[in-house]
Amino acid sequence: MSEDSDKNSETLGDILKRISRTHDKRGNCTIALRTEFWLRLGGEGMDISPSNFHNALAQWLTNAGLVNKDKTEDVASALYCLGVINSNNLFQKIHQGKLESMGIGKNGRRNSKSRQKVK
Repeated sequence: MSEDSDKNSETLGDILKRISRTHDKRGNCTIALRTEFWLRLGGEGMDISPSNFHNALAQWLTNAGLVNKDKTEDVASALYCLGVINSNNLFQKIHQGKLESMGIGKNGRRNSKSRQKVK
């Protein structure tokens, strides 16, 4: 049996297990695995332009069964708020240290600024 036919018979659960193993090892998902996973759940029909990526990702997560259909819009809104629409996102700002003054350290955890008592 060839490697291609093995991949074609692989279930979504099998792909998720491969991705989980990669995540557990803190490895990088290959472009091939990312592509396979995106396309397996209908991603090829989605608009992934920067202005619409949050909507496409929320719909894709719904297609994957990871988000309840009734919550798709809420997830899209949350992704939009987190900056999943462009390179100017929350996670990039955290790693650049630009949110330290607002209470989030470079490790993404609360820093001493955010631990001050609220009056």
